[in-house]
Amino acid sequence: MRLVLYSIKSKIVIFAVIATLLPTISLSLLSFKQNEALISDSVTRELRILADNTNRQLDQWAEENMLAIRALSTSSPVIEGLTTLKQFSDSKSASAVKQTQSVMASYLRSVQIKLDEVLELTVFDATRKIVASSSTSTPEVREPPEQWTHTSLTSGTIAIPPAWNDRFATATISIIYPVLSYDSQLIGAIAATLDLGTFESRLAEIKKFSSGEIVLLDQHGKVLLGSAPGVDHQAVLSPHQWELIQMFDEPISYDGLSYPKAIGLAHTSENIPVTILVEQDHSAIQAAWIKLRNRFLEFVSILIIIVTAVALYMGHSIVTPLKQLINAVKGIVEGNLDIYLPAKRRDEVGQLTDIFNQMTRALRNKHIEIMTANQAMQQQNQLLQKLSITDGLTGLYNRTKLDTILSEQLARFKRHDRPFCLLMIDIDYFKTINDKLGHIVGDRILVTVASVLLKSIRTIDYAARYGGDEFVVILTETNSSAAIKTAERIRAEVNSACLAFKEHPAHITLSIGITQSYYDDITPNDLIARADAALYEAKESGRDRVHCADA
Repeated sequence: MRLVLYSIKSKIVIFAVIATLLPTISLSLLSFKQNEALISDSVTRELRILADNTNRQLDQWAEENMLAIRALSTSSPVIEGLTTLKQFSDSKSASAVKQTQSVMASYLRSVQIKLDEVLELTVFDATRKIVASSSTSTPEVREPPEQWTHTSLTSGTIAIPPAWNDRFATATISIIYPVLSYDSQLIGAIAATLDLGTFESRLAEIKKFSSGEIVLLDQHGKVLLGSAPGVDHQAVLSPHQWELIQMFDEPISYDGLSYPKAIGLAHTSENIPVTILVEQDHSAIQAAWIKLRNRFLEFVSILIIIVTAVALYMGHSIVTPLKQLINAVKGIVEGNLDIYLPAKRRDEVGQLTDIFNQMTRALRNKHIEIMTANQAMQQQNQLLQKLSITDGLTGLYNRTKLDTILSEQLARFKRHDRPFCLLMIDIDYFKTINDKLGHIVGDRILVTVASVLLKSIRTIDYAARYGGDEFVVILTETNSSAAIKTAERIRAEVNSACLAFKEHPAHITLSIGITQSYYDDITPNDLIARADAALYEAKESGRDRVHCADA
């Protein structure tokens, strides 16, 4: 008797009998609460996924546009134009100033045409005055900030937060980047007004597989744009609704922007000052719940009649496949996307298995796409990083990177008392050689000198092209006597390498000035000035020699 009671069949039969005897109203109330919680969790999860996807896409959109404006701030036409305007300070140069401003405005218009998201570009000089704009009317951004923070110098800043723009009949956001000269001096700024309305196409893609709608709000709760057709851009949440949405981290019910009655969840973007509001139709959710409740009641009525006859079959045919699905889902949660379940059945469980397999295939494909895109982005970032700190001809560090290295070495020297030396190297009579043998041979000589420098120093040392035919070598943890030996070796090897040219062998000599770090050195210019003076002494002494400022 006890074995019968402990069997699965007997337990299911006993459960069926008890379920039949339970008051119908109690069962209905319990089911109501459970289903309500399930629906609430499902709606919350879907709204959170929709908000997170929108936030990621919005961050990506902002990053793409900020990278484009940052690249524009470092473009040669902008830097050289501002540098030229800075030189024309007297009234006699008015025509030249006007011509330069016209050229910059034409360049800005040509760039704006190529960038779909950019509505307007404006350039300011160091005095915060507008010098050129792609627009013929008054620009949106009238002046840059008075003070640039350390972060805004490298990442720019938001000049005008997102808002509906009647002039352009779209939602816009204005960002501004500083413009630095080739010697890293602040010479102006460039502002860009971006069309936030271009993000609507991404909103449509995001909500393609969701039943909800997306609305972007400004800092005051006004509508910027939305995924639903015909969203009123003049609409605004009431102060009470705006306060509730910002206060709660869970979905709330309110008079919606996309639906008459909506359930919504708000998420504030960290990079762009907008609020992402995702909504679902309250009536549709309520109808789904009522339908689910009615189906449940019908199912319970039928189940009471037939549960005893099919209890064992149901226990075997439902519980076992569900356990397999649960274990498979656990495997996915743990990171195993190669799970496959054979679909041997043609019923709902078989369909669920097919859908599960489709889901795992989609997850695998998305994972591959994300990894591929991430790898491509990393390669692009590495290339941009390399181009920003190296000289295009020789492959050595450029002047900007040299200043950074010198500042780091000075700080390290003062912390750990480990001296370093700086070599200022100049190719003797390079201009004459360049004019006589041609620029191609001159470039080859520069590349050869750079190659010798890299081969002659250690992995902890640095070599940079200072400008023209001048090079700088930083020998870390090295005193003056050791630096002189390295300099003499470089001088000899450069001469030998250039004499070995198959075409146009050249007798190339170097003049080298050396200095060692001192505690009195405050800026990199202190070291450079001392090394430059030693280089001058080497030239005055007949060239083709090494002179140490500390000797």
